[in-house]
Amino acid sequence: MDVIAKANQWLSNPIDQEDKDKITELLKSEHQKELTDAFYKDLEFGTGGLRGIMGIGSNRMNKYTVAMATQGLANYLLHSFRDDISVAIAYD
Repeated sequence: MDVIAKANQWLSNPIDQEDKDKITELLKSEHQKELTDAFYKDLEFGTGGLRGIMGIGSNRMNKYTVAMATQGLANYLLHSFRDDISVAIAYD
């Protein structure tokens, strides 16, 4: 999927109006480099966990990418350890 289609897909999802406005601004022709960097791939887990630049887009740390990663972890835990799940949440 190209970055414009991916950005438009984000716009069609239930996200905050402020974030929709940021994406709409990125879709303007003068912001193509920023748009590409924000949407050209999905943020990936590395050896240090899920890390990235804060901002809007699938290649950025934001409440949407954190929510997707959290849902993925929850799905894995339910599938693998259905009856005995416990987690610890920490931050620095």
